[in-house]
Amino acid sequence: MRKRAAIVAAAMLGGTVLIGIPSASAKVCASNSCSSAINSWAGAQICDGDADGNAVETNFYRDNGSHQTAKESRGSGNCTSSGSDYGNLVYRHQAHQIRDWVPDSWSGFEYRY
Repeated sequence: MRKRAAIVAAAMLGGTVLIGIPSASAKVCASNSCSSAINSWAGAQICDGDADGNAVETNFYRDNGSHQTAKESRGSGNCTSSGSDYGNLVYRHQAHQIRDWVPDSWSGFEYRY
């Protein structure tokens, strides 16, 4: 009986992994600058992790289809967050490193679902 229960539990866990559960926080990075979904996807945050003089921003989209950004230009070790809107959650976000003399660096998108 324990073996059967273990098999059922493993199958349910495997199904959860395949289907996916939206996480409370997800992070994507361009170089060492990372965009995170914060407050259970109610907002987005960008943190500058490179001491290179480049500004960084998070590009994010909300459930109503609006595109928004939050830019951090104070330098390495600093973060900037968008406002939180629990009625209009972020559904995807990405990190963007704004470079002066070479092409900008972009992360892939992280999706809520």
